[in-house]
Amino acid sequence: MSRNRTLREALFDFIPEAAVEMTAAWFDRNYVVLKVTRNRTTKLGDFRGAPAGKPSQISINHNLNKFSFLITLLHEMAHAEVHLTAGRRVQPHGRAWKLAYHKLAVPYLRDDIFPENIRNVFSNYLANPAASSSTYLPLASVLKEYDTDSGEVTVSMLLPGTLFVHNSGRVFKVIEKLRKRYRCLCIDNKKTYLFSPLAVVSLLQDQKTGTAD
Repeated sequence: MSRNRTLREALFDFIPEAAVEMTAAWFDRNYVVLKVTRNRTTKLGDFRGAPAGKPSQISINHNLNKFSFLITLLHEMAHAEVHLTAGRRVQPHGRAWKLAYHKLAVPYLRDDIFPENIRNVFSNYLANPAASSSTYLPLASVLKEYDTDSGEVTVSMLLPGTLFVHNSGRVFKVIEKLRKRYRCLCIDNKKTYLFSPLAVVSLLQDQKTGTAD
């Protein structure tokens, strides 16, 4: 199996499906390898330039959600482009890098790649990107909402009929999924409420999570 085919297959595990082909195509055009690493507390990803004749390397932490992984990957791809065209003669996060990042990322601002809330904040961030996306609190906050490895239970994980406890202490039952929210019945007062899919809740008794599609 070719290197590029292997890369395409691997990307499906780490970034949104609609972003795979153009990301893999970028690696086809550039002599850069992608390495997925263990979690590093000091950084989400990095770029290491290599001497002529050897591939440069991008590394990204394995535990990022797909949107965080892609945004971090684009950050490092921009470093690679600057390195491949200008070497080390420019500032790491200077004008050349910002322009490269913006040019690379704009084609990804699509609704089949990023949810609307991420797309809007990421677009604003790209106007003047920082050295680390985690320092731009609006973007870091919205990306955090999509973390799924924290052990937290969100309303989007619950099947209709599931009972859960909100942080108010009241008990609710999932009724149905609407276009953007979930309609739930409060067991205490028999009123219905709309919940964000990302609302963190606690399961009542020994119920299981599922897919509420």
